[in-house]
Amino acid sequence: MLNSFFEMPKTLDLFQFAVLNPQIAMLTFLEVGKEMASQPKKMEEAQLDLTNRLCELQKAFAEKICNQNNASIDLTYNKNTQKFEENALNKNPMMIFSRCFYETISNWMLDTLDSIEGVDPFLMKSARFFMKQYIDMMSPDNFPFLNPNVIKEAIDTSGENFAKGIEMLLNDLKNGAITTNDREKFKVGVDIAVTPGKVIFQNDIIELIQYSPSTSKVFSVPILFVPPWINKFYILDLKPESSLVKWAIDKGFTVFMISWVNPDKRYRKKGFEDYIIDGLLASINKIVDVTGTKKINTLGYCVGGTLIASFLAYLAHPSCNMRPKAEIVSTTLLTTLLDFEHSGDMAIFMAENYLEAINAQLKESGILEGSVLYNTFSALKAKDMIWRYFINSYMLGKKPGPHEILFWNSDSTNLTEAMQTFLAKDLYKDNLLKTGNLKIFGVPINLKLIKTAIYMISTKKDHLVPWQATFDGIKLLNDKVRFVLGGSGHVAGVVNPPSRNKYCYWTNSQQTKTAQEWLETAVETAGSWWNDWFEWIKTISGTTIIPPQITNSIRNAPGIYVNNETPEILKL
Repeated sequence: MLNSFFEMPKTLDLFQFAVLNPQIAMLTFLEVGKEMASQPKKMEEAQLDLTNRLCELQKAFAEKICNQNNASIDLTYNKNTQKFEENALNKNPMMIFSRCFYETISNWMLDTLDSIEGVDPFLMKSARFFMKQYIDMMSPDNFPFLNPNVIKEAIDTSGENFAKGIEMLLNDLKNGAITTNDREKFKVGVDIAVTPGKVIFQNDIIELIQYSPSTSKVFSVPILFVPPWINKFYILDLKPESSLVKWAIDKGFTVFMISWVNPDKRYRKKGFEDYIIDGLLASINKIVDVTGTKKINTLGYCVGGTLIASFLAYLAHPSCNMRPKAEIVSTTLLTTLLDFEHSGDMAIFMAENYLEAINAQLKESGILEGSVLYNTFSALKAKDMIWRYFINSYMLGKKPGPHEILFWNSDSTNLTEAMQTFLAKDLYKDNLLKTGNLKIFGVPINLKLIKTAIYMISTKKDHLVPWQATFDGIKLLNDKVRFVLGGSGHVAGVVNPPSRNKYCYWTNSQQTKTAQEWLETAVETAGSWWNDWFEWIKTISGTTIIPPQITNSIRNAPGIYVNNETPEILKL
């Protein structure tokens, strides 16, 4: 219903489609409006509900103001510091009412939307997403004269904050993205991604890094890290104290890392199968050549995990005719989707109208630019990734400070035309991995055939890969899966070293039908899931041996692909 209703011009800018196109939002609400208009009883109930809520607001506000003897429009001035008190404006009745009114209307809008019956589920999902975007945008904090902190800063600095803010705004408009961190404070290979190692192999798609050992003995089964190709690999190797790579090395593992190339238009035809052959398979074979191992552990983050799972299912099929030199004895899937039916807010951008417009642009450029992906992911968490910096930078005039994860987050990469089409259509839209209709090298992929031991970690507040969706994914696998739920979100929940003693994780030995049942009967453990993962993986990593030495290398880690260099001569 939604797709047939949309008829978008093919000449619209890609940035509009990949982030927030007001035309699509408007047409979505028009379609929902049709449904609501056909339910006059619901409209009548909604109007009465709004009237009641506003009356309650007026009553509660009046009581609150009358009970606050110090409620005043006056500002308290501190003669010693020559500044106004920090929270003086928060007591202002106008500020109090604006927030109460905003909260009342916002809740009513969402509740009314949810009450509409008979709406196409995807259409409702789209409408709710756009509604939340609108609500976040209309927050009183985003308006200078309704934000007490902005007013105070303007008075204290004689308006200098606005001058600084305009300067930063113009600079961000020039760069095409909101600045979320001080990028000058980090340099890849100097401040982050500094774990010692060498690039031991390179082709058109990857550099393979072998990290130097830090222990006198290591487990005989090495680990290959497979990061997502829509981001840089060093999310797993940030500062030493938060590096999963360094932590695993210090625990006695020989670690290898794939660093994907940042593709340009010459790579437009490189797709999922190419990333398996020239990425995953080539890496495993090279690891065997340099270590002599017959077994290997793998770890995949996000779509890197989807790549590994798909390859394992291919290897398990009787028609498989292309095998690696080593047996994959385990895989760890970090926030990985296998069942894309409930893929969260990302599904909004898989609607036919978005895909048609993006495909039209892909035919011209051959790639989906990384800046588009970055802005899209930011829009999915607009309150934290857009409006927070809109206020701090443009209204308060404060330059963002350094933040290693946000630095990585803004270091975006491109997607090839073939890969974007595969991810959007075959996985997200058609969910072929679940239905069994996905074929790799002509072989149908059935995840149930996988016999490899699997550790799957999801995070409770993940907005990109909802943990309930990853839980659905384990139903497609065999019984040899350890499912663990971590705290926080898609990145912070994964990059959670034990030394920080943050968050917690949940485990459950029982088999449950739903994610909610699993959580209700799960055991909560304080601290990082890394400890639980180590206890699991060490039992299948063999005996301890003298660390394999790095003999032949091309260059030092982190290599050149991570800095957006590409081979001078391609064999595409």
